[in-house]
Amino acid sequence: MIYTDKGLLITCELDGRINMVHYSKFESGETVTNGKLFVELFNQESIGKVLDFIVEIKKRSASFGWELFLKPEFSLEPYYFGGVLIDDSITILASKNKVDFNKFLSGIAQMNNEQINKIRALEKVQTGPEESKIDKSSYLFDEISRLNNELVNTQRELTKKNIELAELNTLKNQFLGMAAHDLRNPLGFIYNFVEFIEEERENLSQEQIEFIGQIKSLSKFLLNLVTDLLDVSSIEAGEINLILEQIDLIYFIDQNVKRNRFLAQKKNITINFTTNCENLMMQIDKNKIEQVMTNLITNAIKFSQANTIINVGLKLDETNVIISVTDQGQGIDKEELNLLFKPFKKTSTKSTAGEKSTGLGLFIVKRIVEAHNGKIWAESELTKGSTFIVSLPIHI
Repeated sequence: MIYTDKGLLITCELDGRINMVHYSKFESGETVTNGKLFVELFNQESIGKVLDFIVEIKKRSASFGWELFLKPEFSLEPYYFGGVLIDDSITILASKNKVDFNKFLSGIAQMNNEQINKIRALEKVQTGPEESKIDKSSYLFDEISRLNNELVNTQRELTKKNIELAELNTLKNQFLGMAAHDLRNPLGFIYNFVEFIEEERENLSQEQIEFIGQIKSLSKFLLNLVTDLLDVSSIEAGEINLILEQIDLIYFIDQNVKRNRFLAQKKNITINFTTNCENLMMQIDKNKIEQVMTNLITNAIKFSQANTIINVGLKLDETNVIISVTDQGQGIDKEELNLLFKPFKKTSTKSTAGEKSTGLGLFIVKRIVEAHNGKIWAESELTKGSTFIVSLPIHI
């Protein structure tokens, strides 16, 4: 849009009253004047949409691409509107042509203080004869055009930087994967050696047994962390490759529950598995779903008090199998539920026996479930326990 085009450029107060007309030209010859309410420019049918337009600008600081119908005395055809919120006023641009408002409005919204002051200075120019108004409007559009060109160049630079950042992120993931891979083997040896020494506990003092217990616990934690980092680096690189095979999911989960009961017994926690199905053949990646179930059950154990119950359930709806893990633990603050599936994010809920967490497990679980075209979410209430629910399509 240039100053010879049909269109409108105005500034309004927050209540929608026009306090400055920078440019006003319609095919009918009518012009807009100061002091009117912005909504007064439109036909009755468009007023609701006009109010939505103003609300959207106030809410998001900028909005564009609105097709609105002015009163017949201005035009019988629609005009396209965009606007931006700057401090205590709203600047609105309209054109008869469907122009791209993105650059104009995002440009104004992202102006630095120097640029904003230039626009303010233009707004404060005293009005004069009609020819002088056109000259001032021309200058205003030239200034907007210049700012737009600057923003286009800035956008190109940002695109270039984003490409460079993506390349660096790929290198970071590769380095992380290599480092974790090189650390996993020696950590595994340390853990195995400590287990071997622990078996000779009759030859050790009580203090030595405690030291070895600490080494075992820490090496186990580091081994789990390195394994999780390897999984994360693969996920970030988009390399979740599923090896699908036909298995009986009921039997598979039952066996997983039995393996985790040994860990639960240390805290005198009971794990029950209930289902209304006798068998359910599904195509899944057995190792990865094993990882999902183990993470959910061990988390339930970790955050539950002794002498409580964990219920694992499985049921079917029309198209999905629903797996749930419910504990009687401390629960999670509802405001923190959105942190659960993000990497390295932890809630304020603490483990009940000092068990450590990498903060990566649920992030990995979510990605595995999504790779199976499924969904996972949590429901919880403080002091009343938590339920983690996995929904997998029966036919992946």
